[in-house]
Amino acid sequence: MLGIVLNHAGYEVVTAVDGADGLARAGDQRIGLVLLDIHMPRLEGDAFCRTYREHGGRAPIIVITAAEVDRETVKRYGADAYIAKPFDIDVVQQTVARFLGGK
Repeated sequence: MLGIVLNHAGYEVVTAVDGADGLARAGDQRIGLVLLDIHMPRLEGDAFCRTYREHGGRAPIIVITAAEVDRETVKRYGADAYIAKPFDIDVVQQTVARFLGGK
């Protein structure tokens, strides 16, 4: 759903089926921003963030999650921001625009 909304907003969107797939896709392409959940199959969000950063990934990471986390926790993961679920799509679009520039 988020991919469709962001695509309609003018962003080029690449989706992944799980954390490991996302990490592979992020490494294969020039990624401007990563949106992910903390709880994902095959590679949890915290491990994704650490691995992505360890391999030189510099794109901002926004965590969207229902897990109880705070700003300091996502910073320790290597993420730049988080949005709590359930989320307002306008908040997601505003946060993405903050990191990528408005569309």
